[in-house]
Amino acid sequence: MTDPEKINILLVDDQPAKLLAYEVILNELGENLIKANSGREALEVLLKKDVGVVLVDVSMPDLDGFELVSMIREHPRYERTAIIFVSAIHLTEIDTMRGYAKGAVDYVSVPVIPEILRAKVRVFVDLYRKTQQLERLNSQLEQRVEERTAELTAALDRQAILAREVDHRAKNALAVVQSILHLTRSADVPGYIAAVEGRIRALSRAHELLSHSRWEGANLGRLVEEELEPYRTGDADRIVILGPPIVLQPSVAQTLALALHELATNAAKYGALSQPGGRVSIKWDLSPESLRLEWLESGGPSVNRPATQGFGTKLINSSIQGQLNGNVTFDWRATGLRCELIILRDVQPVELPAATKEAQNGVASLQPAVRHCVMVVEDEPLVGLMMVDIVRELGFSASGPFISVAEATAAARGGNCEAAVLDVNLNGELVYPVADMLAESGVPFIFVTGYSPELVEKRFAEVPVVQKPVNVVDLQRAFLSRGLICKAA
Repeated sequence: MTDPEKINILLVDDQPAKLLAYEVILNELGENLIKANSGREALEVLLKKDVGVVLVDVSMPDLDGFELVSMIREHPRYERTAIIFVSAIHLTEIDTMRGYAKGAVDYVSVPVIPEILRAKVRVFVDLYRKTQQLERLNSQLEQRVEERTAELTAALDRQAILAREVDHRAKNALAVVQSILHLTRSADVPGYIAAVEGRIRALSRAHELLSHSRWEGANLGRLVEEELEPYRTGDADRIVILGPPIVLQPSVAQTLALALHELATNAAKYGALSQPGGRVSIKWDLSPESLRLEWLESGGPSVNRPATQGFGTKLINSSIQGQLNGNVTFDWRATGLRCELIILRDVQPVELPAATKEAQNGVASLQPAVRHCVMVVEDEPLVGLMMVDIVRELGFSASGPFISVAEATAAARGGNCEAAVLDVNLNGELVYPVADMLAESGVPFIFVTGYSPELVEKRFAEVPVVQKPVNVVDLQRAFLSRGLICKAA
């Protein structure tokens, strides 16, 4: 521990000899002694320095001790400073009471007994020092409490943000599963169950890889290996996987996992993996502009281009082209399917190819008497496809899904939509500019979100909010509340 800081002791007397005597007596304390020959000198010292103890002569020509003490006590810094009176004359009890009333803490009579004076001053010096130490400790404690409070507040804020994000991701995951359940088609129940289970397992494998990296990304090689592992049947060359190490963002990983699952399932049912001699090669390369992945089948049965677009093909097209702004090429060769997936690294909103939009915007089989066109804005391809499907089931026509604010704005400006379903968060971009445009045009709309409805901006308090995973009944009620008559109603 360091030596304690010296305390200032102010000695006030108009007689130099007495000041010298006090100095000699108090030198043993080892503190800093300051002498003043008058009350005015004493006040000047007090204005410039912190003083722990003041020793004051009662009788002085300019300001007597009582007046000086009164003036000292008026200063906020010296409200509790120890002041000891030294009196060479006999004081009556009234004078003594007056001194205490003015703020003195003790009296010393002349002739001064050195031991008594030292003892009294030492007590008040120690008290002042301990008070200072306590104040410093209190200040440090308050600072630590403030810092800790700020840390806890920040931690609680982070926890709240994390909880909202976990809730959002969970609801989005449930929405994707719901979309798979809704959109999967099969001729029989066992086939339906197998298709659903396979797609959910693909999502689960991607989710597991992402959870290992705390959702910072997934290794593409590991993802491909995981998806193709069930189809390795002894022949090491049956499945070839080649490509540089690449870490995928979570949204890209989940989308590719489903696309690879659909390709593998199709190969196992109808393509190269359906025969013992069939082979599949998966290769990828990375350029400054894009990621290119090639799926190539050989040694299997002869394949032909399908007459209609199935769920798997529709899923791959909509997710790669729509969500990831990439491109998909299917080449149905006699020797086997070749599929090329291109994902742009610098993702920018783009217009979906006309063929894809036509597939997504097919005419509903059941039409209401008044056929409103509802614009669907949703950045998750599967959820978007399901929303379009539900909108049509409710008796409306549908456009979309549009995956970005730019796409939705362009569609809204076209003036073809009479209502809209808007996902609040489009890959980190809020949909509010589109909502404002629709509101100005008098077009009714509703929000869907994986976040809490309370997080929607208050200016849209009258707009219905449907939480993900979307419930058809809730969507129907939301439409009704906006004056849109549903078929099911």
